Amino acid sequence: MHPSWIEAGLHGLPARARAAVAAGGGDPVDTWLARWATAAIPAMPAVTANHVSSIESAARVDGPTLIAWLEDAGADQLALALGAAGGGALVAAARVVGDRLHAAAARIAIAPRAGSLGPVRAAIERCRVELDERALLRIGARAIAPHVDALTRLQIAHRLPRRLGLVVAGELVGWARSSDAPRWSALVALR
Repeated sequence: MHPSWIEAGLHGLPARARAAVAAGGGDPVDTWLARWATAAIPAMPAVTANHVSSIESAARVDGPTLIAWLEDAGADQLALALGAAGGGALVAAARVVGDRLHAAAARIAIAPRAGSLGPVRAAIERCRVELDERALLRIGARAIAPHVDALTRLQIAHRLPRRLGLVVAGELVGWARSSDAPRWSALVALR
């Protein structure tokens, strides 16, 4: 997990809590403080995967890999949504979210993504976000949300810096019941 989640758990607790968490407990009071500070953190699997290939591996990659995967999924969805608006819309959006959008536009036209990213209308709905530095991450979280169970949602959020993890968690919960999601095979296809 990202250390920022532990920092948030320690906020407002006495200084002794930091030492208790670092030591993994100790006497009954230290054990109680350590548990109090970390109670909201889910059991985290070890980082054993170098790319996302399954739901389970989504919780087993490191934070930067997870962010890149979510942003790629978001770029695919945004390229699909903007495809209906023409090339000018893609170029304009790429000025804001980056060149990753051009790469996505090329890859969504070929297997295994072609025809597997969900209906264009659903992609347009997922892409209704402010185009900023978090847009692709948010759209990607929305795209994977129907595939992710509650525990994995928490694990994914806690793998990221807390600021980003809270954004991703909100999107995963908010879009968990959405329909017309991309196929998992398209979401995990390697470049």
